[in-house]
Amino acid sequence: MMLKKQFQILTVLLITQLISGCSGYSSAVNSLGPETPTSEMRAQIEAPVDVAEGQSPFCVKPVEADPEMEPAMAALPPEPYRARLYFIFDTSQFTAESEVAAKQVFDEIKSRQIAEAIVIGHTDTMGSEQYNIGLSERRAERVRQELIRRGIPENIIITKGMGESELLVDTADEVVEEKNRRVEIDVR
Repeated sequence: MMLKKQFQILTVLLITQLISGCSGYSSAVNSLGPETPTSEMRAQIEAPVDVAEGQSPFCVKPVEADPEMEPAMAALPPEPYRARLYFIFDTSQFTAESEVAAKQVFDEIKSRQIAEAIVIGHTDTMGSEQYNIGLSERRAERVRQELIRRGIPENIIITKGMGESELLVDTADEVVEEKNRRVEIDVR
């Protein structure tokens, strides 16, 4: 019975520690360990880390900008840009929503200095696999032509048609699903 009671107390303490996260670090460690706020052992273990009282060295801390690193940071390429455009069933024509979004997507791509644009076409599961490979290639080519028309060098655009092999929404064969009829654009 005594062992069960001790187990319950330890469980409550553990749950309390997990819920309190970083804020309860100091009091929980000190209530189970040394009587002083900082023991010699704790000071040796945490010596290379500057830890404020009540914080764990494992808590996220904001990093201050280093002025000497600003030129290097400015020279880094921008984050990759990813976009997805959708198509009308059995065509390489954008849906009404994607027709509107396409201008923003293409303007964003044009505004970047890019080394590579990957355009991958997809279809839903309606039709044969062979037909869908061709349809997905036509969709990717449509986006490629739009990028070239807007001044993106054609030698940095890679296209591929995946057909129905990488569905965004899993469906059975011969199912119409708008979210699977798409082109994914990845610009770096």
